[in-house]
Amino acid sequence: MKEKYFTKSFILKIKKFNTFELIAICFVLINIIILGFGSLIFTESIWNQYVYPNIWEPIVNDATVGDSGYNTHNTILFAVLLFAFVISFSGIFRIFNLPVRYDSIIAFIPWVILAATIRVLEDAEFFKENIDILFISPVIHFHLAIWLIFSGSIGIVATKNLTDKSNNEIFSRMINRIRFCTLFMLLLFYLIIFEPSLVNHSNLTWFSIPITIIVSVAVAWFSPSIPKLSWSPLERMLFSTGNTFCILTLGFWFQFLIEPWGTNSSQEFWPIVVSLGIPSITVILLYRFGIDAQIELEKRGLEPGVLEEKWTVSEWEKHESDEKNDIERLMSKAMIASPLTLAFTFGQLCDGLATWIGIDFGNYTEKHILGTKIMEIGSTIIEGDGAWLFLIVKIILTGVLILVFSKVRIEQNQKHLRLLIVLALLAVGLAPGLRNLGRNVLGV
Repeated sequence: MKEKYFTKSFILKIKKFNTFELIAICFVLINIIILGFGSLIFTESIWNQYVYPNIWEPIVNDATVGDSGYNTHNTILFAVLLFAFVISFSGIFRIFNLPVRYDSIIAFIPWVILAATIRVLEDAEFFKENIDILFISPVIHFHLAIWLIFSGSIGIVATKNLTDKSNNEIFSRMINRIRFCTLFMLLLFYLIIFEPSLVNHSNLTWFSIPITIIVSVAVAWFSPSIPKLSWSPLERMLFSTGNTFCILTLGFWFQFLIEPWGTNSSQEFWPIVVSLGIPSITVILLYRFGIDAQIELEKRGLEPGVLEEKWTVSEWEKHESDEKNDIERLMSKAMIASPLTLAFTFGQLCDGLATWIGIDFGNYTEKHILGTKIMEIGSTIIEGDGAWLFLIVKIILTGVLILVFSKVRIEQNQKHLRLLIVLALLAVGLAPGLRNLGRNVLGV
C-alpha cells in the first residue's frame, strides 16, 4: 500500500510540472548522465577528450595556478545549465509551495555575498590543497547550494508547527529555535570549511579570529528577528545562516588585512567607495522613486508585477479599463522599488565598476570570453585595457533589465521563476562584482 501511495503521489507531482520545466529537468539529468556517468564508463572519449580539457582542467588550474580563462565550451555549457536550473528549480519550488514574495530575495542575498567573500579567501591562498577546488566557480555554487539546502531543511524541521505569527509565544519559540539552528550551522561551517586549513597558517597570531567568532555568534542570535518582515521560518533561517557565514568569512578577510599569509600587492580601500557607493546611491534613488506606488499597491492587496489569480497574462493584456491603467501605472513604478529590481541593479553596477577598477587601474585581467571581447573593442577605441566599455555595457544592460522588470507582468504561478531569475542575475553580477572588489581591497 505504501509503495502504491508513493508512486501515485510521485506521478501527481510530475503532472504538476509544465512542459518547459520538464524539458529543463530532463536536460539537466541528461547532462549529469552523459558528462558524469559517461565519464566513468567512456573515460577516453568523454572524460579525456571533452570534460577534462574543456571543463575540469580550467577549474583545477584556477585553484592551483591562478586565474584560468574560460573557453567557448564551458561558457556555453554553464550558461545553458544555469538557465535550465532556474527553470527546473522554479517548478520544484512551486510544486512544494515554498515561500516566494518580492522581498524573499533578501533572504538569499547573504548567500550570494558569501560566494564572493569565500572565493576571495581562495584567491588569498587560505584553503589548503585538495579542498580549494570547492571554492572555484562553478563548483562553489553547487557546494554552497548544499549548505543552503541543509540549512533550510534543518530550519523547516525545527520550526514545524511554529508558523503562527499572531501568537507571540509561538513566534518567540520559532525565533529561538532558528537561533540555535543557526549556531549549530555556524559550528559545522567553521569546523568543516575553516578548521582544516588552519594547519597551513600556524605561524599567524590569529588574534582577530576569537573576536570574529564572538561577532558571528551575536549575528546568529539577532539575525532571525531582523528584518521585521512577514517571512516564513525558512526565509528567516536562510537569512540568519547566510549572514552568520558571511561575518565569519569577513573576519578572515580582516585577519589577512592585519597579517597577510599569502602573496599580495598593495591594499587599496578607495575601490570600496566607488564600487559600493555608486550602486548604493542608484538603489536609493530608485527606491524613493517607486516606494509610494509600492505602498499603494500593498494597500490594495497587490504585489508589484504580479497579476491577481483571476487574470492570465493574455487576458490582462486584452483587458481595457481605467482601473487597469491605474494599476499598470502603480506596478511600473512599484517594481522599480522592489527588492528584486534593487538587488540585481546593485549587483550589475557593482560588477561593472569593480571590474573597471581592477583592470583599468589595477593589474587584473578579464577571463570571461564575452567580457574579454568587449574590452578588446574598448581598447581599440581608446588606448588602454578597455574595461571602461565593459562598464558602459553593464550600465546599459542594467537599464534594460529595469525597464523589462517594470513592464513585464507575471501570473501567480510564475513568481518562483521570477525570483530565481533574479537570483541567477545576482550569481553572475553581484557575486563576481564583490569578488573583484575583494581582490582589489586585499590585493590578491
